[in-house]
Amino acid sequence: MSKVFLCNLMISFLTAFLMSSQTSIAQHSNPTDRSYIPALKRSLLESEIFQPPLIQKKPGHYSIEDWQGAIDSVWGFGLPTAQKLAIFDAAIDTLDRGFGAFFNLDINLDSLVNVYRPEIQNGVSRGRFAAIMNYISLYMKDTHTMLMDVPVNWGTPLNPGIPLLVIGGFRSSSHFGASLTPLPDSSLLVFRALENHQLGLEAGDIVLGYDGVPWKTLYKELMDAQLPIQPTWVWGSTDASITHQILMSAGMNWHLFDTIDIIKYTSSDTLHLATAPLSQQTGFIWGNEQLPVPGIEQPNFITEDYVNWGIVEGTDIGYMYIASYDTNPQLAIHDSIYQAVLDFMYNYETSGFIVDYRINYGGGIDNERRIYRELFNEFIFTIGYDVRTDPDDHYGVSPSSWATPYYLSIPGNPNSYYNKPIAILIGPGTVSAGDVESVRMSFHPRVRFFGKPSSGALTISRYPDLGNQDWFFYLAYGTAYLFSNHNYLCHTGVSVDEEVWLTQQGVVNGIDDVVVSAIEWINYTSSVEEPNNEVVTGYHLGNNYPNPFNPLTTIKYQIPELSFVTLKVYDVLGNEVATLKNERMQVGRYEITFDASALSSGVYFYRISANEFVDTKKMILMK
Repeated sequence: MSKVFLCNLMISFLTAFLMSSQTSIAQHSNPTDRSYIPALKRSLLESEIFQPPLIQKKPGHYSIEDWQGAIDSVWGFGLPTAQKLAIFDAAIDTLDRGFGAFFNLDINLDSLVNVYRPEIQNGVSRGRFAAIMNYISLYMKDTHTMLMDVPVNWGTPLNPGIPLLVIGGFRSSSHFGASLTPLPDSSLLVFRALENHQLGLEAGDIVLGYDGVPWKTLYKELMDAQLPIQPTWVWGSTDASITHQILMSAGMNWHLFDTIDIIKYTSSDTLHLATAPLSQQTGFIWGNEQLPVPGIEQPNFITEDYVNWGIVEGTDIGYMYIASYDTNPQLAIHDSIYQAVLDFMYNYETSGFIVDYRINYGGGIDNERRIYRELFNEFIFTIGYDVRTDPDDHYGVSPSSWATPYYLSIPGNPNSYYNKPIAILIGPGTVSAGDVESVRMSFHPRVRFFGKPSSGALTISRYPDLGNQDWFFYLAYGTAYLFSNHNYLCHTGVSVDEEVWLTQQGVVNGIDDVVVSAIEWINYTSSVEEPNNEVVTGYHLGNNYPNPFNPLTTIKYQIPELSFVTLKVYDVLGNEVATLKNERMQVGRYEITFDASALSSGVYFYRISANEFVDTKKMILMK
């Protein structure tokens, strides 16, 4: 692989990386200014793209000493110690005096300095120094905070035996040829694989780990050995989102091991396959944790086609993918989102719609806020940003000059409102502006969140200069806060109402369990709602939602005539545990929330009696 090719590859990767995940809410005083991109390109052209020596990985499971020896031999000594110390001191001073996301973070910079500075002073290799800086920035637990030696971390090809730890797989999983997502036991589910996969991987297979050791154990060993990190995008901003990204990158680290351990779905056999054939793997595969939705074309990462929408096949439910909020006017992302909202509100007869943020690279917020004027009917303050202004106080922040509560408010239009259910799908790949727009959408009374909590990258950032062209520094200098109580949101992902993720059976059948749950909720919610001019024609007791639940669930019912209604809850022995309704009621459709905080996990029954109508349904409380 030539030096020119690698250089161009890195420029393309980092330009796309920065244009989609680092332009925006996550940057500086002007959220649409892209002038820094050419400067970064120039810096990369001037940087050395590292050509590692061909090394032979010795067979067997490496110890920490083995890995550290490999790190030293691959990258050599690098800069003189004095220059390494100058870079280290400048980075630490900038973090200490300028990092704006210390809230919700338990870290002691002095302790890190006491551990690492003497080590650097005693002499460390270039690879070891890069790793120290990588892990210091990882300790900050913020997607918008990174310290990278570009030739080491991004410019070194992942040849077998090269001691680079890959974190993530949201942009491309092509190094492995298959995309993985964590299961509850931390094994990895193959949800997509290239047809020509060198190991014959297929959707539904499970990756356990390497060399007979589970990946959930191996990655901790590799981090203890402090291999330099190659992020395929950016890491998360909460413990959960960081762990998710490390787990999903199991396949991307095959170059560190001799054999890979896989459970084949078709046979249930556990196979121990040599990793060597993966060096011949070709083809691009996207790591978005989304399965195709009938009737909706997925976004195209390669062509920067980030927004697509339509009606889910066989339903009246709208569906919109938003994979980026890139502010490039040629992409017209905000125009596309606005048109999708107009279609769902006025051009289609929708019963609700779904917004899929499970992969969202961030970008610029909706500056004109047209979307919110259509969806909301009132003005709402949502969030603002505080930025670091006191260099001597980690918590010394002041209001941002541009990301103000007014700028990020919802300017609802009293003459326009979407009064139908809106399902928002999020996950650890929901980053930066994806986080922000999820928070803003949470203020809509008809919104419900499905998936996993978001990345939590609710910070804004800038690019400090460390005085060396090879070094890339990305720094969060401010954090979002809720307007209502001024609680800071850094390191806290947007939570979900229903935690659901891809499952093995769903993947095998081509069914996205997150989408199914969202559709079921919209159908259920819509089926028991009544327009003001609609006549209720019969008694009905709906299925509670969610079910299973903990500890709240909603029960809906309808009454076609004046009735004395009792609605009670019983345990499996028939003992009454709650009375939810016991009164005369007018014609109409109703809903009531049942709070089971005082009850134990188990099966319960709720029973309605209204005139001659009696019905009973089962629900499950899972604490």
